[in-house]
Amino acid sequence: MRRMLRLAGAGVALAGVAVLAACTHEAGLLGLNPDYRFGYDDKGGSAALSYGLPNSDDLALMLECPKGTGRIELSDTVRDKTATSIVLTAGGQKTTVPVRQELGNGDNLGPELWTGRLTSKSAALQAFRRTGVLTVAGGKARYVITVLPDRKAGVERFFRECG
Repeated sequence: MRRMLRLAGAGVALAGVAVLAACTHEAGLLGLNPDYRFGYDDKGGSAALSYGLPNSDDLALMLECPKGTGRIELSDTVRDKTATSIVLTAGGQKTTVPVRQELGNGDNLGPELWTGRLTSKSAALQAFRRTGVLTVAGGKARYVITVLPDRKAGVERFFRECG
């Protein structure tokens, strides 16, 4: 019994250290699932880049456009709930995208989804295309995406298809 109490106490102490460590990191920087990847998807009449778990609906960010239009719809599930815009930053370039909340339907509401529109020519997206690194910020929450070398061709294809 005494050993169990010591183990429980150690667990509480470790949890406290973890909370303090989280507080010392840069404000709002989120550690998303390390298995998240950027993936390109050719949907026939549209092209999409998604950042999340491969072959799943577990996504943080989606960029989708009707081919050849240059019009991109951004969908994000990770942000400060008070945010009214998503700020994309890459290579020193920033693009602010006003967003609105999309409500789920039926029994499968899923995560809250915020959507906004921008063009493929936006400064941050063009810098992301060159650098492969994108910071996504929604209010106080933000995360950094780095495209792995084996995924860079998909990013380039997305921008070619979008126009």
